[in-house]
Amino acid sequence: MQKKIIISVAPVGPWGAGEGNPLSPEAVAEQVIQSAKAGAAMVHMHCRDESGALTTDLSTFNKTADLIKASCDIILEASTGGISSMSALERTLPATNRHAQLASLNVGSFNFGDKVYQNSVPDIRLWIKRLAELGIKPAMEVFEAGNMHCALNLINEGGMKPPYNFIFVCNLNWGMPYHPSLISYLRDQVPQGSNFGVNMIGSADFKQHLEVAHLGAVILRVGFEDSRRYNGKIAATNQEMVAALRSELEADGFSIATADEARAILLR
Repeated sequence: MQKKIIISVAPVGPWGAGEGNPLSPEAVAEQVIQSAKAGAAMVHMHCRDESGALTTDLSTFNKTADLIKASCDIILEASTGGISSMSALERTLPATNRHAQLASLNVGSFNFGDKVYQNSVPDIRLWIKRLAELGIKPAMEVFEAGNMHCALNLINEGGMKPPYNFIFVCNLNWGMPYHPSLISYLRDQVPQGSNFGVNMIGSADFKQHLEVAHLGAVILRVGFEDSRRYNGKIAATNQEMVAALRSELEADGFSIATADEARAILLR
């Protein structure tokens, strides 16, 4: 029997205004609510202002979260990532939102285009401690194979409780490219009883999403943060992508987790 698949939506593209990118609290919330109706059980949200820039001002983020949670029961995963001038502690601010249940936890640095995405081990330890204080479950984001070794070492240090949740991020320049053998290698290191998902950056269709589902991935993410393209189309909304991925997963024999089922898998 196939595991249930948790569809996550990352609704805001990193380019700012234009191309239908939802930026206001009302626009983001509406697309997330509709994505939940289409099958998304989780939303991944950065703290951005209404121009789309990362910010330490939580007002837009908090208003968006309130609007979302007033209309649906989707899981809120607060992002602690993104290249910015924020301090390590400031990066945890989104996780202080009262609706947050998960938070992304970057477990390594890598060359991101012409920049360096810095996630030092001391900072990662600080984030683990802070998330534990807030009662927020980490979702460890792995950008390179070596990040996995770092993550496992941090697990052994304590501070995080099972089940552990891993997200393998593929195709960011110049992070790890997608290849099924690489996903299999990382999957085989996931502690028993824990979960992994995959983010496909810049994907043009859902072929790789389906492939990793067969490799055991529990969480699959779509949305404007990753790509607007699928199957020769440009999505007008995030919910369009969620519905299309759900359709392909169900046609391939998978069932889709509700928000409550996703909580039972990720937060137990």
